[in-house]
Amino acid sequence: MSTQISLKLSERMMEEALKHVEDKGYENLQDFIRETLREKLFEDEEINGMQTYLASIPSLAKNWISREEDEEWAHLQKEK
Repeated sequence: MSTQISLKLSERMMEEALKHVEDKGYENLQDFIRETLREKLFEDEEINGMQTYLASIPSLAKNWISREEDEEWAHLQKEK
């Protein structure tokens, strides 16, 4: 389950947040806000690779590279 919220930001904060999103390669402002909240709320919890992997699945599925890009990176995949 997820809950949608509304957030009001000053013009300056919005401009800086959008600049940060672009500079750091976030998909969108929502992803940046979610990650920031996660860092603050769970900073004392140990995050392991599996948790990071599981958290990344929806984003990777949504933003998977194109067929052409996949072909370019094919040489890095293990041969069967």
